[in-house]
Amino acid sequence: MRAQLFLLAAGIAGGLGVGWLTAPVPVADAAPALTATTLTHARTEASDARERLDDLGLAPPPVVDAPPPPPDIAVLFRRDLTAIEDLPAGRVVWIVDYAQTHQRRSLRVGDVYQDGWRVSRINVQSVELRRRREVRSIDAFALPVIDP
Repeated sequence: MRAQLFLLAAGIAGGLGVGWLTAPVPVADAAPALTATTLTHARTEASDARERLDDLGLAPPPVVDAPPPPPDIAVLFRRDLTAIEDLPAGRVVWIVDYAQTHQRRSLRVGDVYQDGWRVSRINVQSVELRRRREVRSIDAFALPVIDP
């Protein structure tokens, strides 16, 4: 057992000695010159790539973000409408309004609903809204239209 440990230690020591003696010595003149890398911002690289694609005629058209169209006032009004009441003084439309105390608000002819839409006529089953030159007659009890 002693002989085996002695052989193991001699092998390790011999390997370290041979590695020490045969290792290359660094020379200051032989060191490769370091090149300074320049960093380029990704936006610059992207614009350069876009110019190359434009030169080749392969660039897609630029994307234009258009604002979404305004919601249909008829859909909003039908959503908020709760009742049409026939009073001796005239008809009144009741809509949901969370800013009010009882979360409901009454509209008479001439009152503003929202976004400048003014109630111009109240019938038994329809309400007419006007805004500048636009006129919308809204059937209060029509089924909602579902786009495919």
